[in-house]
Amino acid sequence: MLGSWSEHLEELLYEGERERRRVDLDAATVVVTNQRVIVFSTDGDAADYRHVDRPNVTRVSVETESAPRHLVWMTVLLFLGLGLLLLGSAIDLADRVTGAGPEGGDPTGVVDGLFETIQTILIAFELSIFAAGLLVLAAAAVIFGRYIGSRSRRLVLRVSGADDISVPVSDADLEADRPIDLVEAIGPTPPSEADGVTLAGDALTESKESG
Repeated sequence: MLGSWSEHLEELLYEGERERRRVDLDAATVVVTNQRVIVFSTDGDAADYRHVDRPNVTRVSVETESAPRHLVWMTVLLFLGLGLLLLGSAIDLADRVTGAGPEGGDPTGVVDGLFETIQTILIAFELSIFAAGLLVLAAAAVIFGRYIGSRSRRLVLRVSGADDISVPVSDADLEADRPIDLVEAIGPTPPSEADGVTLAGDALTESKESG
């Protein structure tokens, strides 16, 4: 099995490139160099390795993703279930059959028995509408549960001119302010730090010349 490339970053760096900051997330490792942002991901839905030049990262944000199809199906089933319940309560076909029959009665009882059978069938039909409405509402509740379960928070790096980089982010990552650390590392180097690097380089040059 191959080792983790995040532990061998020096093999991936360009000439003159150096690591500025490393942010370890639960599901990814993000390394910011003086030139690029390098992401090593363990998320099965994303590439294991991606990199982008720092100036092309336009925004870093934590976003909530979900499966919208679950929400669509839940809405459809919810309205369908409510519609069936309203339909079942609005119609009363069995009462319309009650009392119907030939005037003067039916000496043989055949017609009365037929109407009783029809009334029983209509009552069963009305109850089946109620049952169908309840089943559809139960299905809507199950799909809503799946929708809640599909929601996840991800750290998204908006990339100009290329696909965005997205990795999972956990509560521990947020509590440790790791996204904020990443924003600070990706942004331009503050003038004070840049001046410090320049002065250090000048001092090193002067020491070599004096030696």
